[in-house]
Amino acid sequence: MATTLPAHNLPERDVRLLVHIAAESQTRTIAADPALTLDPSEVDAAVRALFTATSTRTVLQLAAWGAAHGIVTSTTEPCTALTTAVQLPRRLQRVLAGWVGGRTAPELAADFGVSTATMRGYGRDLRSWLGVRNQVQASIAAVLAGLVLLSDIDPTWPAEPLNRAITPCGHAA
Repeated sequence: MATTLPAHNLPERDVRLLVHIAAESQTRTIAADPALTLDPSEVDAAVRALFTATSTRTVLQLAAWGAAHGIVTSTTEPCTALTTAVQLPRRLQRVLAGWVGGRTAPELAADFGVSTATMRGYGRDLRSWLGVRNQVQASIAAVLAGLVLLSDIDPTWPAEPLNRAITPCGHAA
């Protein structure tokens, strides 16, 4: 039997905003989208409301949430993690799990007992391993490539990676 994630109940406007965030659109690009009808001064508040609606804390966790639900279906550019089996060192795996779980860089540095400069180095190493240019794309790739557990994103979700057996949003994959 296939495992399903709880269906999201985001209105189409929020889905569109989430896609913009995952694509790293600038505030002016988001505000220019006629389907969103947002003034540039309203974009930050709309993003904060989306965090609340999805029970996420950071853009990295939000992007991972969107990938797990099938809203975000690819990275903005091709990446190694989606074309090659990547075996991350344990420390980098833990950093990645922290990113998709909504942990900030200072929180992760404290968790690991390292400086923020060392944590930045881990982030650079991780992006290199995954073949992505930034943390948002790393979070998306991590979910889509099955490098993190769904429970890393939301502890109430299954402790297994996203795969064909898991149907995002309660719909057939």
